Amino acid sequence: MGRCICNAAVAVLLTAAPAAAQSLGDLARQEEARRASAQKAVKMLSNVDLDPAAIVAPAGTAPVEASCYISKSKGQCVSAEEMVSNSVAGSLTRENAPYEERFRRDAESIRTQIEKTQASIATLEAVVADEGRSPSDRKGAEKALAGARQSLAGVERQWEKLEKAADNQRVPRKWIEPIPTLTTKTPQ
Repeated sequence: MGRCICNAAVAVLLTAAPAAAQSLGDLARQEEARRASAQKAVKMLSNVDLDPAAIVAPAGTAPVEASCYISKSKGQCVSAEEMVSNSVAGSLTRENAPYEERFRRDAESIRTQIEKTQASIATLEAVVADEGRSPSDRKGAEKALAGARQSLAGVERQWEKLEKAADNQRVPRKWIEPIPTLTTKTPQ
């Protein structure tokens, strides 16, 4: 008898499984058809829909001009130009102030090297161009001139790195002025 009940239960389950699978499949197809035919709610907005006059300021605040920005440091409305100048002149300089002495010292050192090397090159060029000098003197001056030009190129690269570092750290240009005249580029 227990075997008969077990067989009956298995038979019921086997016949019920295809019916359930059939109904799940039908349900899935019906849902897919419903979703495909359903209208999607889409609202398109354009600038015409966005009327600036319809924007209401929160209660307790005064309307502000479009060209006005609230400065935290001044606690009042300032122009965009004033906001930028306050930002660059104030906070960035204060952040970089500890580096001022280093930038001034490095600029002076490199500028002096450039000036000395340029003077040496001018002297050597004069020796090379002097027809009254012996050929051996002129040949020696030509070799020294080539070395001086290489040296100048290296020192000018140092200056360019210093300028780039100053720009990256947004330090004032006056910290590295006067800008020397370079042979590789014109001063800014």
